Amino acid sequence: MMEEKTFDVREFVLNAIKNKKPAVLREIFETIPTIDIAEYIEDIDDVSTLLYIFRVVPPEYTGDLFAEMTNDQQEIIVKQFSDKDLIKVLENSFADDIVDTLEEFPANLINKVLRVSPADLRKDVNQLLNYKDDTAGSLMTTEYFEVIDTLTAGEALAQIRKNGRDAETVYTVFIRDRKRTIVGTINLDDLIFAKEDDSLRDIMDRDFVTCNVNDDQEEVANMFKRYDLTAMA
Repeated sequence: MMEEKTFDVREFVLNAIKNKKPAVLREIFETIPTIDIAEYIEDIDDVSTLLYIFRVVPPEYTGDLFAEMTNDQQEIIVKQFSDKDLIKVLENSFADDIVDTLEEFPANLINKVLRVSPADLRKDVNQLLNYKDDTAGSLMTTEYFEVIDTLTAGEALAQIRKNGRDAETVYTVFIRDRKRTIVGTINLDDLIFAKEDDSLRDIMDRDFVTCNVNDDQEEVANMFKRYDLTAMA
């Protein structure tokens, strides 16, 4: 009886890269978790190969890939990529992921990343870098989704559909007033099942849990567990 061959996903990914099959590589990123792909390619340190991956992979995946790569690979990318290529990577990255990367970088590479980063992203990165290790501020993201409290549920959902992909999390939506003060939260599933003309002021949770950016991260983690939260203001 002939032995059945086992399909090797890692080998399939590496072959697509080695043989420069862009259509196959794009399909791979659409079907395989980016964290797994990063593990498959962790031994690749050739800059031309890394550049090829980033040039053919759709931009919505490159930020996640960069965040999951080894520190050595990240250094290669920042050192060798042109400003134009590096900007494309950074534009599709979250600020907290970039901060995690920069913490392992020498000063010259940190300066290069900050120099080419879009202004809004650079501002967020600098803000996060100023927080002490092991505090809530060092772990937080600036890419959350917020809406103003004068909207209806239907209007809020329309904004999420339009701009939600730019946020790191949309499951918990933060609601602010005209003074940009957070006045409530609502979970995405509650928003979906609300009536379209329901006012956010009537259906939002006003009794939400908050923390201070200087709170110890273990204390914050316990609060997430105690109150079964996915996000906190």
